[in-house]
Amino acid sequence: MSDVPDDLLLAFFTDATSRLLDLDAENLMTATTTITDCRRCVLDQQRTVLKETTEIYQQKQKQQQHIDVDQVQDRLSGLKHEPNLSNELIVAMESMNNAARIAICKLILYNEHEYEYEQQHSCCHVEGEEELEETIPLKTIPSATQRKLQDEGRLDRTKLMEYVGLCQASLKLECVVKLLNGETKSLFEKRKSNNNDTNNKNIRNEISSMMFPQNRLEYVQQLLAKSMGWDPVYVTSELRQILVEKKKNDDGYYNKEVFILFQQLVEQMTVAIQSASIHIQYNQETKLMNDLDKGGNTRVVSVQHSEFDILSDGTKTSSKNNAPEQFSQEERNDDFPLINNINDEEKKRQLRLATEAAMLQQTILGELFNMDEHERNNKLKEAAEISKEFMEQVLALSPGSERIDFLRGVDPITSRQLAIHKLWTGMVQANGGQQPQMATKN
Repeated sequence: MSDVPDDLLLAFFTDATSRLLDLDAENLMTATTTITDCRRCVLDQQRTVLKETTEIYQQKQKQQQHIDVDQVQDRLSGLKHEPNLSNELIVAMESMNNAARIAICKLILYNEHEYEYEQQHSCCHVEGEEELEETIPLKTIPSATQRKLQDEGRLDRTKLMEYVGLCQASLKLECVVKLLNGETKSLFEKRKSNNNDTNNKNIRNEISSMMFPQNRLEYVQQLLAKSMGWDPVYVTSELRQILVEKKKNDDGYYNKEVFILFQQLVEQMTVAIQSASIHIQYNQETKLMNDLDKGGNTRVVSVQHSEFDILSDGTKTSSKNNAPEQFSQEERNDDFPLINNINDEEKKRQLRLATEAAMLQQTILGELFNMDEHERNNKLKEAAEISKEFMEQVLALSPGSERIDFLRGVDPITSRQLAIHKLWTGMVQANGGQQPQMATKN
């Protein structure tokens, strides 16, 4: 049995996980790097933490048996093959491995993001001035002509699985989540920027121009594709033909493992996009009710409608139809004890409804994805017919309470059919009027 105790390994896994998740890509990436360089950088961070953790542990042990870094590394190398390993240790080890994948993805994205920025920076001009001086070092970034991206031929299976894994890891990055939620305008905010950049409209392809979360996520995946040496447009086309339409896998080169991993990614992307959409919608609705983002300090907390009657002598008097006059704060709290909680409760209700709607959409997409083409077409045809009949019934009713009561009384089956039709129609519109290509069920 090894002399390296479990509590030392637990301390290492915990500290390494924290260090990797807080990795500062800007300070670490001093030159253009490859994926291999990014892995080496993460490995160096783990080694540093291992050395620090071992030294701290040794200091606490004082006169007890000496343990050096080499001993710890020896046990780590065969840890996954050890019998009777504690669940706590297994979970901690997997957490560190996940953090390492996320850290590698972060370094890769930062490197590609910087490469794109510097390429634009080096070829742009500021209006009214001569060529923009390169105040930001170009490091060792190769020119566009030196970088050849694959745009034909077969995608390497091992690299394809690595690419899908990077796409999965990117969804866990805070900078990517903020980008999808519309909280930031760029994947990485540059701290060392040129003051003239704000005046140069062409210096950066601002991600804020991408209106929807799916467009922003596509941008992230394009950066990852470039890091693999692939042309993003080519990769998208190939993935569609290989994994969705299944037109380029006659020899079984892309095995079941690839398809399972890709399906997992699609499901994770769906959740991420829907979550971001809910977040954006909530923020937009909140902004409509205040002027805080414009330097004000006003927000709408209630609306009161008032009417006036004009007497025969021209005197204006309050109508009897008016709502009661505004109460004092003390009266409001006494007579309406829940008034101060209405806004929060309404927000929670809206968020809950939006979440339930997103979950329903995800379920519907999953069901359609797993149907064969004939079954899916019949399902969509049925949903379209029910939707048409439903709209005819709605339009036949007079606006007002009658129509509202009818809408409130929709049964769950009809409601689901309406959701299927609406979701699929939206996908067709987003696809330029073309039916989305989906995998054929074997």
